[in-house]
Amino acid sequence: MARKIIGLCVMALLLMTTACAHNYQSGTTTNNYEEYVYEQPTICEETARQRLLELGWEEEWLDTMVRDGTCLINAYNQTRFEHAIMSLSAGAPFVPSGEMVASQYMGGVYFDDLGILNITVLAGAFDHPASATAIREMREMGIVVYVVEFNQQEIDATIERLNNLWDYAREAGASSWGQGAQNGVIMWLDPYSPEQIATFTQFLQEHNINPDIFIFQPAVTQEMLDVRANRITNAINQPADRITLVGSVDISRTGIAFALENRTEEEFMYGSHWDLAYFHNGAWHPVTHLPGVGGGAWTGEGFLIQSGGIQQYRINFEWHFGELSPGRYMFIRDGWLGEWSPDSPGTYALVEFEITETTPQSLPSEEERELPPLLQVASHSNVTPIGMSIVVENISAYDIDHRAQLIFIVPAEYTTTGYHWEWWEHHLPILPIEGEWEDYFIHGEGFLPAGGTLEFELNWLAVFGELPPGDYKINLSLDGRVHPPHPSGWGGGDGLIAFTVE
Repeated sequence: MARKIIGLCVMALLLMTTACAHNYQSGTTTNNYEEYVYEQPTICEETARQRLLELGWEEEWLDTMVRDGTCLINAYNQTRFEHAIMSLSAGAPFVPSGEMVASQYMGGVYFDDLGILNITVLAGAFDHPASATAIREMREMGIVVYVVEFNQQEIDATIERLNNLWDYAREAGASSWGQGAQNGVIMWLDPYSPEQIATFTQFLQEHNINPDIFIFQPAVTQEMLDVRANRITNAINQPADRITLVGSVDISRTGIAFALENRTEEEFMYGSHWDLAYFHNGAWHPVTHLPGVGGGAWTGEGFLIQSGGIQQYRINFEWHFGELSPGRYMFIRDGWLGEWSPDSPGTYALVEFEITETTPQSLPSEEERELPPLLQVASHSNVTPIGMSIVVENISAYDIDHRAQLIFIVPAEYTTTGYHWEWWEHHLPILPIEGEWEDYFIHGEGFLPAGGTLEFELNWLAVFGELPPGDYKINLSLDGRVHPPHPSGWGGGDGLIAFTVE
């Protein structure tokens, strides 16, 4: 198990590819400073599996990796070099002589398609005795070392400089940037054209940034455009009675507000991604995005609407498409129903709307509000050294299957400053318990209708024991399953109670 965990950490540390290059047998690295021929091992997948087993990997874990598409040759080679990667990341030597390539000569470090460790260096490393010794010994270990133009410090400094010039870089056509396996800074441009490259190069020169360090690539490829068009086609052709519009729609040239209802028997799962299409000549087409934003910019949150749930949305699309001209449009939210699988068809929510000459430029301003609590403690009474009576009130418009979770009890003297979650370190010790933790920490389970109350007895004897006389604060997490039309099906509130044991 330890080998498996170490291997995972190593693979996550640097860029890992899972493809198998079956025809890769040997290679030669040649430069003006030294010629070195290295023979890469020509092992097959079964040999790699056997060697991983000998290193302590588990058969079941290897089977899982294969099912996920991971190449075992790649995994074995990365395991071979795990000590080197750990040492490099810690700034420590790992070759027999204990020498290292001096930082001013060091370039990027990455795994190639076969999991072979590749290290890049500047030409000056071969004239530096300690660095030259380290290079020779790394090559003897099977590590590929070759000469490049820029060291890692230059690349990192350039990326940091761009980060500080974010707005200006975007105005010059930059969609995003970063470092891959290449020796340089990858710059994804949108649009990608000789004219845009010239514009961005001028921007670099104006800010004293070396253009030679950049590798320009298109932020939006034809494949991405085809995927987007196909997604819109699939959305328009799907059944329209699953995730549907309810209520009215508020429209502007830069935003839209509406509500969706999940009319299926499953949860509708989705991310932050959405799209806009326009109707022209009898068909729906993708709305052209603004330069610099077509390659992504979507965050990775996950959301859901439970069966029967209704969710309100307020979407600003100006940052992605600008102001819409008059016409017929469709807002499209993509997701899936139930458990996701690679073969499952997408599920789409569609909201059709029209922009006219009189459509306002923007929606009325609305203050951002935190999600309101659904539950609160209405009262407590009958305090004893081992418990109390509590009345919880449902202050929402939804029925709730209630439960309260005991979080902590803290002497009141520690609760005079800070937020209540900061008092955790001062809570009373938790006693050893046997069996399921829910039997001791969960209280007050029961149906709580909208606007109703629920009374229950709280007993903490098994968790904290009998309390001596004094002033305390107890923290309960009030939550439960919230019935439709609540969107997510889960909500609650905080139950912080000050009490005194006589």
